[in-house]
Amino acid sequence: MIQKWLHRLCLIFGNDSSLEVFRRENRKPGTLADLWFIFRDHFQGLTLYNPLGLLAGIVFTACIFKPWWFAALHNDYFFIHAYPFILRHDLPSDALDYVIETPLVGVVFLLWLLLSYLFLAFWGSTLPGKKGRLFLLADGIFMLLYTGGFYLALWYAMSRVNLPVTGYSSVSASVQVDIHMHWLQPYFIAIGAGAICVLSALVHGVGAIRLGRKGNAP
Repeated sequence: MIQKWLHRLCLIFGNDSSLEVFRRENRKPGTLADLWFIFRDHFQGLTLYNPLGLLAGIVFTACIFKPWWFAALHNDYFFIHAYPFILRHDLPSDALDYVIETPLVGVVFLLWLLLSYLFLAFWGSTLPGKKGRLFLLADGIFMLLYTGGFYLALWYAMSRVNLPVTGYSSVSASVQVDIHMHWLQPYFIAIGAGAICVLSALVHGVGAIRLGRKGNAP
């Protein structure tokens, strides 16, 4: 079972030259040593085939450490900042029914998921040909799906307390609490980065930059 997964990983991440080594040896890659060879060979012959796709991945990653949505409550006395992987706020304890806290395991999972998009952008931008294009196309789609999922998660959370996602509203507690909600610029930049990552597949291979020296021997 493990060997099958290793074989699939080798086929997914291997470039044509490294996989050709195994074909010449008339065997299928399926060990940790084979996977290590594929990664080592990739970096030895490192070539940047798509600077635009890599830049899109870097920009998206930078955006995840900024809040995507913001709410100011009670004449800007309290604040809620919604990051793509965690919710930050300074609400009093009697207002916690209005928010959905992300458990720590969820925060860690989402953070690693988001960081994996940068890895996919790097790997795709340094893979030649169709496979590199597919990596970047899939990565851009994943970015856009995440931004869409973020909107849906926020919409669901706000609908639980009958509030809109953006604009002005109020809730009645011991006093009436005014709430102003709006999207922040990093959210739209993240959407743009995802779209650019998808479109970068169209210019994959244009202006390739050689960064490493080749030497493929397992």
